[in-house]
Amino acid sequence: MLARRTSHCAASFISLYFLAPRLLCRTNTTSSASSGAARGADNKGSARPLASSPAPALDPAKLIGRLDKQLQKFHGQPYDGLAPHEVQVFNRAIQSLRSTAETADTREVYHIWRTLKDRNMLRFFGPVQHDMISRFVVAVCENRSGSGEWSELETRALPELALFSAAGGVTEGLTRCMLVFIQENNPQAVIDLYERYYALLETKTPLAEAGKEEGQSTVPAVESQDSPTATGPTFSPALTLVRGDVLLAAITAFAMQGSFPGALQVALQTTVRILPTTITPWLRMLSDPKLAKQVDLFVRRLEVAKLLARPTSLARQLSNLTRDRAVSSLQSLYRRIMDGLTGPDRWLTISQQDAGTLTLVPEFLWSLFITALMRSRRTDLAQKLWDDVLKLGVRPPVGMWTALIDGYAELKAADDALNTWHVMLSQGIQPDALSYRALIYALYHVGRVDDAFDRFKEFQRVWAKMVPRPEEATVLIVYNTMLHGLLFHHHEGQARTLFEQMQLEGPSPDIVTYNTFLRWYSRKEQLKSFAEVLQMLEPNGLKGDVYTFSIVLSALMKVRDDAPQIMLNLMQRHGVQPNTATMTSIIDQQMKTQTEAGFHSALDLLNRMERGDIEGAEPNEVTYTAVLTAIHRNTWLLSRSVVNEYRQMVWNQMEARGIKPMRTTYNSLIHACFDNPDPEGVQQALHYYRDMTKRGVFMSNDTWYILLRGLMQRKEWSLANELVEEMREQDFVPPGALADLIRKVRLRIREKIKAGPAGYF
Repeated sequence: MLARRTSHCAASFISLYFLAPRLLCRTNTTSSASSGAARGADNKGSARPLASSPAPALDPAKLIGRLDKQLQKFHGQPYDGLAPHEVQVFNRAIQSLRSTAETADTREVYHIWRTLKDRNMLRFFGPVQHDMISRFVVAVCENRSGSGEWSELETRALPELALFSAAGGVTEGLTRCMLVFIQENNPQAVIDLYERYYALLETKTPLAEAGKEEGQSTVPAVESQDSPTATGPTFSPALTLVRGDVLLAAITAFAMQGSFPGALQVALQTTVRILPTTITPWLRMLSDPKLAKQVDLFVRRLEVAKLLARPTSLARQLSNLTRDRAVSSLQSLYRRIMDGLTGPDRWLTISQQDAGTLTLVPEFLWSLFITALMRSRRTDLAQKLWDDVLKLGVRPPVGMWTALIDGYAELKAADDALNTWHVMLSQGIQPDALSYRALIYALYHVGRVDDAFDRFKEFQRVWAKMVPRPEEATVLIVYNTMLHGLLFHHHEGQARTLFEQMQLEGPSPDIVTYNTFLRWYSRKEQLKSFAEVLQMLEPNGLKGDVYTFSIVLSALMKVRDDAPQIMLNLMQRHGVQPNTATMTSIIDQQMKTQTEAGFHSALDLLNRMERGDIEGAEPNEVTYTAVLTAIHRNTWLLSRSVVNEYRQMVWNQMEARGIKPMRTTYNSLIHACFDNPDPEGVQQALHYYRDMTKRGVFMSNDTWYILLRGLMQRKEWSLANELVEEMREQDFVPPGALADLIRKVRLRIREKIKAGPAGYF
């Protein structure tokens, strides 16, 4: 539909692979050794042997052994560690298990499985065998309705078999087994099964996650900032390995017991997100409509409660919604929280005294919401939030006042920021260091540099007397903010004087301080002063960061052809080993300069990474995504034809290295295409959507949301409506925020139909 309809609107990527002698990678040809060597030089770092290289002689026995291992891997049966006679025993047992499982003979299946367990052979089970066991459990559970209760053997055997297959990554049997206990009104048995499942996963290696389907949504690894760290001794692999369907069954059991705290406890033990595509079929299987309603309520509340319990996740969620200008989603989340605090069925509290029975709302929540609303330019909603907080009996802490002042600063509303400051003082709230930083920024952001500097001098007088006294790192943030404002408004003399004062009296300048001056001198092309500041780093015990090296590269690109190499030498001198992450960050910074010099320096670094010139820094998916997103956002110097040429070149290079674009890659690229105001941006976004469907990449909630929101913002209502129809045809169940967009699209289309032809002009 949408993919087919728009295919004629945008030029497809043209693969030039027919020009490349790909067969040379697999077969010998008549190519000369010299031409092969030339290709090797051009593809430095490639692990592929040259076609002209002599093939080593293969021992037939070794070849057969290698093929046998490949077949074992294909069937999920790695036999390393088994003697030949044990392999025969294992194979016969698997064959018997397969034939017996088809007859749903629990006694015989369990006997064979126990025999393999006693011989320590279950460790050789692969995905195929785990799936076979799981399907057997499902079949027995489905037949239960016609045969009454389980026998004593089935009660013991089926949960054990289900747990085994679930620990191997196939969970259908376990969830069906848990459903049987739910239908028997035995929630404790379900909870016990979940605890045993979780304990089994704790013994797994996190590498098992690699086998998870992309549709099984989990929070990214950075989520663990709110939980035990991945490198810490308390990290549990189960944190990321729990499957959503099993967690949902456990939540159902707690809903039967009316224990939301119990459900929250198990939910906080994992970073898994339960997708709507998992929830809806599960609720249909519950025979009790009241229970289904209660489970749905628990799941929606748990989404909020997990965010409240994880500050980093909450801040990231609000930041993402703000970035995407998703005000309706912000409002929806806020309403759910307020309903939990003030609704007839309260489950949230702001009081520590009630924290034992209700979920505590952290104080910083209000500051985060004010920041998000102000950055969304919704001062009216921020004011409503403020009134709601007062009605709850909360005295706004200094963090809320600071967030409000900072919001006015972003809006360049300096007078409103000052008025807020004065009201804060009249309420007896003492500003902290970050409050001063916000006010200073608000003033210099509108050019009132002298007023900003007066407030800064006031801060210098009072910060040592503040209670609690701010840490030096926080004080340094205020100083760096003032330095940035002075340089931004060309008050270089004052900035140098303040810098010298910091060197003598403190707080000691950090790398951010030096980067501020480096950036200033780079833009002014004062390379002598630039070099002087750069030479100060090492004597002061500081090492450059990614931003430092990116500034150095930008400055030198204007005068030196070997600027990238000089930057790499500087990194070595500072003891910073270039790797994929650091080089990708530098490339990203260069692309963000939106200058032709920055663009070419980024591509130069990418080429060096591809050639293997920078040891330990091969480009990965993130590297190519950073380059491609910047190209798509191009609104600066390059012509459309040049942009298309470079985009195609980078895409081809990525594919040539065997890097397949993932869902996150497509999301970033589609987002970038919509950010480009050029009409071609819409067609490029739809091109990536077509490519996703062609490659069979999983379409998650966020992908649909980015596509639909982008089409709506570009007023492409017909295309947006076709996208909605495609979601409906795929039986996709949209979550709240996406459902809101769908309703808006349908409403707009109805209005257009009602208005007739005039509605399309």
